[in-house]
Amino acid sequence: MEFLLLIIIIIFGIFYFFKDKILELLRQQHDEVKLPFKRKEFLMNTPERRFFEELTKNTPNNYVVFPQVVLGSIVETTAPKNEAIGWRNKINRKTIDYIIFELPYYKPVIAIEYDGKTHNYSNRMKRDQEVKNILDSSGISNFHVKHSNNINFEEIINKINELLSTTKNY
Repeated sequence: MEFLLLIIIIIFGIFYFFKDKILELLRQQHDEVKLPFKRKEFLMNTPERRFFEELTKNTPNNYVVFPQVVLGSIVETTAPKNEAIGWRNKINRKTIDYIIFELPYYKPVIAIEYDGKTHNYSNRMKRDQEVKNILDSSGISNFHVKHSNNINFEEIINKINELLSTTKNY
């Protein structure tokens, strides 16, 4: 019995002496749990990036272009509180390819969707129509640009300038 008591005292003594190291090891094991995420290599694919660069170069000085903006960052629901969560979920799960903001307050004025191949699928067309309806109802001008190797930026800039001239009246 005395021998068992001596062993228990020795074990507690060892634990007490090494408790900080043991606790640190347990913490490290817990911290080593990997979350299932990794950094994306690129925000935009090559055609989208080129389009963004050209758009940025040709946007008037009192405006700025942001890519990949969550719809919920530029519009909000006017629904009653008991319905608001459902409407916010609809807008928080959608992104707009490019938004032109008016400076200095970053007022969203034009949304541009850059249509690659995925925009030809029926579910994507439905999503695009939903987004258009939301943008229209919130007073944000919007249009689509079809992907092409020879995009006519003069036409796009003319369209932007036309829309900017009409938004100044709001």
